[in-house]
Amino acid sequence: MKRIPSLLSILILLAMAACVMRMPGVQAPTVSAPASQAPAVAAPTNTTAPAVLPTATVAPAEPTAPPPTVASQAATVITATSIPPTQAPQAAAVQPTATQPQPTATAVPEITFDPYTDLGDPTYENPMEFPNLWEWKSPEEDELPNNNRIRLRFDDGELHVTGKRSGFSTWWFSGHTLSDAFVEMTFDTLDCSGEDAYGIILRGPKHLAGESFGYVVSFTCDGRLWVFRLDSGKPFDIESLEENDIDAIDTGADEENVIGVRAEGDEFVIYANGVQVAEFEDDEFEKGRVGVFVRAAGGGAYTYKVTNFAFWDLDEED
Repeated sequence: MKRIPSLLSILILLAMAACVMRMPGVQAPTVSAPASQAPAVAAPTNTTAPAVLPTATVAPAEPTAPPPTVASQAATVITATSIPPTQAPQAAAVQPTATQPQPTATAVPEITFDPYTDLGDPTYENPMEFPNLWEWKSPEEDELPNNNRIRLRFDDGELHVTGKRSGFSTWWFSGHTLSDAFVEMTFDTLDCSGEDAYGIILRGPKHLAGESFGYVVSFTCDGRLWVFRLDSGKPFDIESLEENDIDAIDTGADEENVIGVRAEGDEFVIYANGVQVAEFEDDEFEKGRVGVFVRAAGGGAYTYKVTNFAFWDLDEED
């Protein structure tokens, strides 16, 4: 009876041992299965990462799309900078429009004046057909002036006026005294060049007044009008009134030009060969003697001749 429990004990121990022996067999596959799954999952995870990288490189490619947009904007800016060249021709095209008033200015008719037609016969005229000493000589002497600055002489009746000193303005008065008048002289320029000048002085002082003054209207040989008021001879003091290039003046040597001056009160009108070229107002001198003016501008003396001298006394018309 006592042997039965022992046998049962042995059987129970064997059964338990058998159970212990099976458990490692079952655990081995359980452990190996997760081990095999881990590499299987890790491997695909690692391979999909490179697959995502190209996607990542494509993603940066999308931000690079704006640079072309910026480049196209830059091209637009370049196109915008090309506008000024297109504007330049437009500006150039406008310039002729700006210069269109010029024909209008040249279309204005010249104001001409012929004293013989408008005023009739002159009050006095000397066509220089014979020497007229009394008109130009000083009352104290029976000869024309010939000093270190100016010389007057007649040749075949024509009055030759010489300015002897280069750079000096010189004048000589006749015996005619005028107030309101139209004065006209015809000049032959002879050997004339550059700024050599010839002309008329009017409303000068009385003889032996001890002073010099008057209005000088002159042409230069290169075609310039030079008008000034002589306030003093010593010292030489002038005020310029007009100075312009004049197309109506025939320039150069051996040319004939006519200077006409209409002086009424303080109003003066200047004519070159019958064409009005200037006008001004000045009330400094009201009346005085008429004379000739000369200026040698070159390296030596300058001589011209007066071929006609006439005036119309406008006071007689009132």
